[in-house]
Amino acid sequence: MDILGAATTQARPQYSVIITPESGSPLPVMPRTELEIGFGNGEFTVQYARMNPDVLIYGVEISQACVLRCARRADGLNNLRIINTDARYMLRELFGDETLQRIFMQFPCPWSKNADAHRRVTAKDFSDGLASVLKVSGVFEMLSDDEAYSHEVLDVLGRHEALEALAFEVSPHRDITTKYERKWLSEGRNIYRVTFRKTRAFTVSRRTSQDMHIKITHGITQQDIEALRNATGKGTKSFWKFGRVFAGTDGEGRYLLETLTSDDEFEQKFYISISPKDEGSIIRLDKTADAFLTPAVRSAIEDVAGRLA
Repeated sequence: MDILGAATTQARPQYSVIITPESGSPLPVMPRTELEIGFGNGEFTVQYARMNPDVLIYGVEISQACVLRCARRADGLNNLRIINTDARYMLRELFGDETLQRIFMQFPCPWSKNADAHRRVTAKDFSDGLASVLKVSGVFEMLSDDEAYSHEVLDVLGRHEALEALAFEVSPHRDITTKYERKWLSEGRNIYRVTFRKTRAFTVSRRTSQDMHIKITHGITQQDIEALRNATGKGTKSFWKFGRVFAGTDGEGRYLLETLTSDDEFEQKFYISISPKDEGSIIRLDKTADAFLTPAVRSAIEDVAGRLA
């Protein structure tokens, strides 16, 4: 599951630092709000939050295991919030324009194959998202042990219409370091830090919405519901597939439909709820669903309604 699967759902009462789509989007910010993308085990993130109690820190990480490790480290902190999702797709959806003072990434994968170019920091979709959510004069900082990749980022982002390159540093001193950074430095390897500043206003369109439901005006049968099982759909950059169907125990025609969606490789798993309403049914995301209403999710809900109608 993309946004907090079963393990993290169980952890929510204990780890209040974990936030979910139901928290709303864009996320709340303070006068000084910063973001770390891909925080790994959270060692740097938690130390940074403790050293900067006046800063609201968000951390985004795609690995559920890393999210839980960071949440355990952050127990008791009130200025750190962490999100289990893919920042490549969700950065612009999580934050409004000009809300972040600083964004930093530490040792992102360089994605050296041409087929993976859309995953790089240099991908236009990602750099446009950075330029949108940063405040004017806000800073983006990337650390890497890959010199060629660091120069590529310096060149490409330095030519963005709303960003300017500030510095390219080799093995700079830092008050907080990561485990792997210390290891690499002890081995005599160089670390490269590339820094950019936002120079002008810039915006991008958002792709998610807050709520959606569709009403169909006639009754449905068990056969109608079973026909949804394993059905698929596809859009320009989206895909969805339906899986198992679970019927309610009250016999009133309530169902949950297991669903997988993908928006440009941003995957989410959740349940679509089908429940009786007047003489028909309401189709929407289940209330327990940890999913953003992306184009693929909206299309999946529309597809269910169309098939049942």
